[in-house]
Amino acid sequence: MTLISALLGIAADRLLTHLHEFRRYDRFLWYVDWIRERFSGSLWDHIGGLLLVLAPLWLAVGLVQIWIADWLFGLVELLFYTAVFIYCLGPRDLAVDVDTYCEVCDSSDSVLRQRAAGRLLRGGEPPEPGADRARRMSGAVLAEASDRLFAVLFWFALLGPLGAVMYRSASVLYYRRPEQGAFGESIAWLYAVLLWFPARLLALGFALSGHFDSALAGWREAHLENPQGAEGSERVLTLTGSGALGLDEAAYASDVVSPVRAAMRLVWRTLIVWLVLLSLLVLAGWVG
Repeated sequence: MTLISALLGIAADRLLTHLHEFRRYDRFLWYVDWIRERFSGSLWDHIGGLLLVLAPLWLAVGLVQIWIADWLFGLVELLFYTAVFIYCLGPRDLAVDVDTYCEVCDSSDSVLRQRAAGRLLRGGEPPEPGADRARRMSGAVLAEASDRLFAVLFWFALLGPLGAVMYRSASVLYYRRPEQGAFGESIAWLYAVLLWFPARLLALGFALSGHFDSALAGWREAHLENPQGAEGSERVLTLTGSGALGLDEAAYASDVVSPVRAAMRLVWRTLIVWLVLLSLLVLAGWVG
């Protein structure tokens, strides 16, 4: 069920691009704000309070997941699994954002270029044109691949729809509801925990799909920095993936677009590796 749902979800996400418009998390954020307004204070401003806020959503998804098992010979379960998986991807399509950025790189409209780059940098300012921009933009593609697809796929394969919802809810809070204080630290901690293992599996996938020795060197460099939190996991992805690309300084300096497209091709190759491994695990009976 998990493998079929994931394959259907990935195919639908690529072919039915209008589905991206339905990925709206405003109601979830409204629910979190509503709870926070009514239950606040030191008793709630820690990881326990955060889990209590998220528990009703997670529990509801888990109960539905169990309740609909074997309905109509599994058809309802398949539709539910696929729908939840699609909803938890993205929210934007990485390949579309990469294509848009590459198409406008030579545009004279600086606002258009900045907007396209900001979709990959989560609103951050891109460096000036040159090797630094090419390196940062290709690294952003590698890091975004984890949040938009691979981490969701990992938790979906492990726990089904519940796992996908757990990861996406933590990700949405981390990126769209940054808070100061203990509650914000709890959000960052939860997201970092859910990101840690899939990020390193993805980094390993980059190594298997690209230049292994260079990727391994990037892995060592990242861990010499003692990566901590979500930023540390993204650093591992960026350095390992950049090594897997096997590009030298001249390649980054000569063309801003080619490294970004190379990063996207590496993402697709790594996805194939993950799906093959997931298929083998299904055949071995280790996942659903």
